[in-house]
Parts: sequence; C-alpha cells; structure tokens
Amino acid sequence: MTNCALVSLIRRIAERASSDRLAAMSVQPPSSTPTQTQSRTNRATVITLVVIAVILAVLAAVLLQNVASRRHQAAATSQASSSASDSAAAVPEPEPAPPVADQQTLELIHSEIHRDPADGQAKGKVDAPVVMVIYSDFACPFCTRFAQEVEPELDKLVKEGTLRVEWRDLAQITETSPLAAQAGRAAAKQGKFWEFHNAVYAAADPKDHPSYTEDSLVDFAKKAGVPDLKKFRTDMTATETVKAVTESTNHVHSIGIQGTPFMIVGETYINGYRDANYVTAVVKSQAAKAKEAKAATGAASPTSPAAPASAH
Repeated sequence: MTNCALVSLIRRIAERASSDRLAAMSVQPPSSTPTQTQSRTNRATVITLVVIAVILAVLAAVLLQNVASRRHQAAATSQASSSASDSAAAVPEPEPAPPVADQQTLELIHSEIHRDPADGQAKGKVDAPVVMVIYSDFACPFCTRFAQEVEPELDKLVKEGTLRVEWRDLAQITETSPLAAQAGRAAAKQGKFWEFHNAVYAAADPKDHPSYTEDSLVDFAKKAGVPDLKKFRTDMTATETVKAVTESTNHVHSIGIQGTPFMIVGETYINGYRDANYVTAVVKSQAAKAKEAKAATGAASPTSPAAPASAH
C-alpha cells in the first residue's frame, strides 16, 4: 500500500471515529441535577412570594377595617356633637295650653278672675297681665306637689309683676278638707294666708292625703306667724267660714270643675298637675298674648280730634 493510500485510510478511520464520538455525544441525555435544583429553587421562591402576598393582604384588610372603624366613630361623634349643639342652641319649650275658642267658656273664665284688692287669698299685682286662679285642696297630694315644686317658680313671675295668683277652695278630698280650707280663710283674715298655705304644704307628703285637726291647724298657724291664734281658732270654726267654704266648693262643681289642682291661666286653663316648666311656659305665653292684645287695643283706639284753629 502506498503512502498516499495509507494516509487516506488513516484519515477515514479518524473521521469515522470522530463521527461516532459526536453521535454518541449527541444521543447522551443531559445531566438532570442542575434542572431539579433550579426547579426546587423556583418553587420555594413562588411559595415565599405567595406567603408574603397573603400576609400583605391580611395587613391591608386589617388597616382598612381600622380606618373604616375610625371614620365611623368620628362620624358618630360629629353627629352626636352636632345634635348636642342643636339641642343646646334650641331647647324645645313646652307646648302652651290651647286657647279657648268657645265664647261661653271664655266668658266663664273671665268671670272667675276677680282682681279684688281686698282678696286675702290672692297675691301679686291687681293689674298683672296674667291672673292664675287655682282651685285646690290642702289634702290633695298633687296639690302638694304643685305647691312644693311649681309655686316657687311662679313666685318669681309674681315678684316681677307678670302674674297674680288667686286661690279658690275646692275642699273635697277628705273629711277634714273643709276644716283645712276654713283654717286658710281664718289665716287670710289676719293677712297670713300664703304663709299658712306654705306651712301646711311643706309638712304634707305628696304621696298621701293628710288629715287635720283644729289643734294641728293652730300649730300651722303659729308656724306661719298668725299673730292672734285665739281669733284664728274662732274664725276657723265660725258659721260664716264654714258656709263660705261650702259655697265655694259647690260653686266650683257647678262650673264643671271636679278635680284638683285646676288652674285658669289668663284665657286658658290647665287641668291637673303639670310641672314648673310647662306652667311657666303657659303663663309667659298668656303674658305675651295679653301684651299683643293691649297693643292692638291701643292702636285701634281713635285719636283725639285736633282742636279747631282759633279765628282771628
């Protein structure tokens, strides 16, 4: 074999070996170790991200809930403050007693208001714009409440000249109610009716119907400062005093008043006990109406004609 042939053979063998080696390399499966490691790393990263996302979502939800709760509380506080401010700015006054539209009833109300300067069972200016006529009983528990809770507020209106109060006996609650009314009239004869009235009601239980005796009533007269207790006892049991109390009670019944306390206030009335706020609101309402009526009457009065000019 020539050198050229040998060289050619060697080249073919080398090329074949190289081709076999390349083929072997091309069919050999790649190593799986790097790919599995990378896969596990990717999976751990995904899980971590998911956990972080969940935690962030939970935190966001908690924060949103706190913000919403604070806004709700702030809104509720603002609304409460606004309501309180509105209430403080405009406290609703009690609705005054309705006006009396019936002319016959109105005339009856006017007839019950006496404005007698010599009335020993009245207090306040005779020409006060509002007169309250109170029908009462010393044994009436609601009259006791009225005397203890309401009258101190009314006394302020009496002192300022807005209100005059006139007492009327409606002695019917207990067997000794007439005797107590007679004692009130006996005290009035010595100018001490309201002092006696205050002493009796101050000692009364507003949940009870007290009974009275001549001696207990004399004790009240003493506390009230009645100067002549002997005369007081005589006047209390005098025939004319007994008759006056009986006539008063009968008269009150005849005009349709059956219970105590009952109040005529200006040109309206209050049936039964009402608190001081209500009663004073009624008095002030009636005082305003009386002022308006007086102004209207003055405006409607004809002016005096001018004196004729003198002729020279």
